[in-house]
Amino acid sequence: MSDTCLITGATGFIGGRLARRLLDEGYAVRGLVRASSDTSQLEQLDLQLAVGDLTDADSLMRAAAGCQYVLHCGALVSDWATTQEIARINVGGTRSLLDAAVAASIKRFVHLSSTDIYGYPDRSQTDETYTATRFRNWYAQTKLEAEAEVRRAERENALTAVILRPATVYGPGSIDVVGEIARAIKGRHMLLIGRGRPLAGLCYVENLLDAAVLALQHEAAPGNAFNVSDGLNVTWKQFTDGLASGLGCPEVRFSIPYPLANGIGFTLEHGYRLLRRVTGLSLPPLLSRQAVQVLGKSQDFSNRKLREMLGWEPRVDYATGLEATLTWLRTEYLKPR
Repeated sequence: MSDTCLITGATGFIGGRLARRLLDEGYAVRGLVRASSDTSQLEQLDLQLAVGDLTDADSLMRAAAGCQYVLHCGALVSDWATTQEIARINVGGTRSLLDAAVAASIKRFVHLSSTDIYGYPDRSQTDETYTATRFRNWYAQTKLEAEAEVRRAERENALTAVILRPATVYGPGSIDVVGEIARAIKGRHMLLIGRGRPLAGLCYVENLLDAAVLALQHEAAPGNAFNVSDGLNVTWKQFTDGLASGLGCPEVRFSIPYPLANGIGFTLEHGYRLLRRVTGLSLPPLLSRQAVQVLGKSQDFSNRKLREMLGWEPRVDYATGLEATLTWLRTEYLKPR
């Protein structure tokens, strides 16, 4: 009987692709899904669905029982939810999942974190030894605190764990990043920060999945954290130009300076939070400080450790990844309904 992998965030962009990949690798897969989640894409696959929630510790215990591996992709990615809302899922949920993994005596826990934990340092080749000194958004803070929970479980419960820190993941199915940018380009309301000169820090989704499989299998992986970035010198201007060209749209011309963008993001975030409390508004702000950090600071992260320790290489090059992304945008995501 195949070892079973529990994947949280299984209905998301990365979690769903990871489920398919692990099935191809010969694993049995159990996906943690919320009762309200759209599971139509997963129902086409030969996997188990475990209904639960990162805020429901009992459901995590049930989901992890009988599994040999856990791959934690689930998180609340938000730049305007409250600190308590984000921490409840990203920190508390990770803690509860680790407890469930320990109770199930799993063989290895792979935690998908983010290069956001570095606090957007805007420096060259940031490696895994870098420590952020301040954060400008709560999401990044909670991702760092979630990593601390993983390390605590390693120390206190001898849990075998690996942390992956993806940069900006793109590819077919990337609704929240590529999809939103593509819609903004087509609607002529995409803007760049600092003329789009900062590096985008791109990682094609299949290259991330290669790293996840190595994290699951490689004997040198446990106890380590690894940046996962394709190491491209592609700026946001170049990336958006490539999308615009492939979609038959004009290049993005509108740009605002970083200080102005950050001030606007701060104002919009707080205004939207107030409106949310008063009116129940559910739409996100047009610009947030997290978006400003990602677009306005170079996302330049070293992948040397991942290459040297686990033998990883970015198998899919940029031209191939961009074309696959554009094909998805043209034939599925932006296709007239």
